[in-house]
Formats: sequence, C-alpha cells, structure tokens
Amino acid sequence: MHRRLLKNPAAVAGMLILLAFVLAALLAPYLAPADPTAQDLAARLKPPGAEGHLLGTDRLGRDILSRLIYGARLSLLVSVTSVLIGLALGLPLGLVSGYAGGRLDDFLMRLGDIQLSLPFIVLVIAVMAALGPSLTNTILVLGVTSWVVYARVVRGSVLSLKEQEFALAARAIGASTPRILLRHLLPSALPPLIVVATLELARIIVSEAALSFLGLSGVPPEIPSWGQMLADGREVLYFGGWWVATFPGVAISLVVLGINLFGDALAEVLDPRSR
Repeated sequence: MHRRLLKNPAAVAGMLILLAFVLAALLAPYLAPADPTAQDLAARLKPPGAEGHLLGTDRLGRDILSRLIYGARLSLLVSVTSVLIGLALGLPLGLVSGYAGGRLDDFLMRLGDIQLSLPFIVLVIAVMAALGPSLTNTILVLGVTSWVVYARVVRGSVLSLKEQEFALAARAIGASTPRILLRHLLPSALPPLIVVATLELARIIVSEAALSFLGLSGVPPEIPSWGQMLADGREVLYFGGWWVATFPGVAISLVVLGINLFGDALAEVLDPRSR
C-alpha cells in the first residue's frame, strides 16, 4: 500500500504538508524564534521581514511565526483527540447497529438523525452555556458530535459484510457474536473508516478555528490559536496589518489541503476496485 501512495503525487504532497505540520507542533520549542506570548508594544504591527520577525508581529508585538508554530500544537491536540473520541463512540455503535438491525438499529440511526438536525453552532453554544467554555469542553463537543459519521460508515460496511460467505460460515460453526464482529467484520470495515477519520481531521481543525474566531472555544488567551489569530487580524486590517490574519489563514488552508490530498489518495489505494 505504501508503494502505491508514494507513486501518487497528490499523496506525497499531502504527506509532506502533514509531516511539516506535525513536526512544527512537536518541535515548537525548538523551531519558534521567539516566545509566542511575549509582548513588545514598541514592535507592534511590524511588517513581514522586519528585523527578528520573519512574518511580522501582531498588535501586541508578538511574533507571528512563533504563534503559528505553537498554534499547530493546539490544532493537532484538538483534532486528534476529537477524532479518537468520535471513533471510540461511533465504531462500536456502528458495529452493533449494523449487525443487530431491527429496533436497535432504528433507534441509533434516528438518534444520529436528531443530532445532525441540530445546527452545530447552536449545539456548541448550548454546551458551553451549560458546562462553561473550556478547551476540554470544546474537544468533547467536537468528538461527541462526530460519532454519527463513524457509526454510519461502519454500519454500512457491516450491513453488506454480514451476509457474505465468510460471516455466514463463522456463524454456522458457532462463533460468538463478539468474535464475528471483532475478528471477521471489523477488519473489513476498517479501510473506509480510516479514510473518513483522516478527512475528519480537516473538518475538526476548521471547526476549532471557527470556534476560536467566534470566541466560543474556551481557549485561554495565553495559548496561541489560529482562530484567535484570525480574529485579532480582522481588527487591524483597517490599519494595514494584512499579515496578522493572512498567515494563519494560509496555515489553516495548507493543512486542510494536505489532509484532503492524503485522504483522497488513501481512499483510492484502499478501494479494492482500484487493485
């Protein structure tokens, strides 16, 4: 599989972008040229290329490049954790729903329909109002609300797989339901699930940035966030500080592009019809 990915230019480009994103997040203390929270009002709104500030500074004199690098940490933490929470909820529910069928399947799918019918921003505002804004609550909201996507993908795979010969043979020889689900159905349902989880990373990064931009994420002001940087940049656009919002926007776009390129290539490689 890895050879087919390496032969795909889009996959290679996506992997390189993702690798740069992950390395920036993990090596932020070593890559950042300055303290991302250090304020220097004498150096406020310095343009890109100014001495000591490759990408310029914001309205408080904080280095844009350093804040971008440290902001990758928050995006990586939120996206990966939220995807894992969504998988932990959606995977078993999708397996059980697709295999059991009947009323349990109807109940779980209607529950998912109800959740999808609620506007995302309204749901987030309601949760934040009830629990209070915090980074932990943001991760929980993004993770819990994504279970439907994984559950439906797994359910669809199980519905088609459980009637195939290998599943029927396992049932005929007396294999238990957990064994059939985990040993026979789950491995075959994983490829499309991996693709969906990869693409969900991009959606969650954009969602977290949007919540930070709106001030709903609960991220402390001292923690650099790409969404907060966009919000700060909006306020100085009229003063000619175009770089404050431009570079965070470019960073979000590049990461989302890299994830989508890699996810599309991965879907093509894992599709048995392409072999």
